[in-house]
Amino acid sequence: MAIQLMRSALRPLYRAAADAHPGLLIQRGYEVFDNESEEGKQRKAALIERVCGLPASPLYTRAFGRWSGFTRDPGRFRSLVLPLETRLFVGLTGGGALETGCAISHSYGMPYIPGSSVKGVVTASVRATPFADGHRDLCAALFGADPTEEEPQGLGGVIHFHDAWWVPGSAATPMIQEVVTTHHLGYYGSEGATPATDLDSPVPNAQIAVRGAFRFVLEGSTAWLPLAAEMLTAALTEVGIGAKTRAGYGLFRPPRPEEVPDPDQPPPVPVCPWVDETIAALMRQNRAKADDTLRGKGLAAAWQAIENADLKAQALADIQARWQAKGWWDDPPGGAARQAKATYTAT
Repeated sequence: MAIQLMRSALRPLYRAAADAHPGLLIQRGYEVFDNESEEGKQRKAALIERVCGLPASPLYTRAFGRWSGFTRDPGRFRSLVLPLETRLFVGLTGGGALETGCAISHSYGMPYIPGSSVKGVVTASVRATPFADGHRDLCAALFGADPTEEEPQGLGGVIHFHDAWWVPGSAATPMIQEVVTTHHLGYYGSEGATPATDLDSPVPNAQIAVRGAFRFVLEGSTAWLPLAAEMLTAALTEVGIGAKTRAGYGLFRPPRPEEVPDPDQPPPVPVCPWVDETIAALMRQNRAKADDTLRGKGLAAAWQAIENADLKAQALADIQARWQAKGWWDDPPGGAARQAKATYTAT
């Protein structure tokens, strides 16, 4: 049975949004819950595809640059950029009726890994090794300890694990659609009352996964930071983090030398080849300058005609970043630029 999840008056607004917040789409963008009909399944898949087609916004790119600057002091912080070896599931249960989700930053709409999750994985990984048996005091100092008779308040640990931020430019889009095939619906749906057999039909289930790289930040005494960084790298590259790690998801790898970003350089701005190609074609066609073409109605009209949702979102992020770099987005220079911006923001 189909269940209406969104008021009719809101549906055109969600459908027309050109610069959507992925978290808002996951939580509020599902119009009708209907997993029984083929149309309902296609509707769900289309929403997941739309969410996964959204690139990092210029706002997030600037915020990431500020965070990188705030945590650059080597006497207080240790940062590591680790690329994903496999896709990551984090915050799957946050999607409500969509039956999939992702841990999304409230302000910027980009995936992140909670610091509590990072600390939990590292702590469990270290305490599961023989090292912890002979160094219990060291582990308690690093990660904290539960209350005891000697320490009724417990121990807090000398290392603070911050949330891990997704690295702009480490992938075309941070989220990507993943298909997880459920083989035994009857078994799981009946809590084991129905036996699972090899004759059960597999059911593909669309999920939201994460790709790219993350920047992990540790804060604390410089005497402990190198050891904590080694433990974090070992845990994430050998055990992984997030859901379905036993199936191989959530594994990171050490970065190659060419992948390590320069901390003194700002993070890259999203680049879409379609924008450069279209600007070049319009310049030849109209014999116009690059800046005039970038802020003109011709580029906006070409962008409006894009049918591929992923490409359209990537092109808009690139165009908006270029406008903001020139100071045009908040104050468009001229009537043509104002009409172009109206196209970008209203479609």
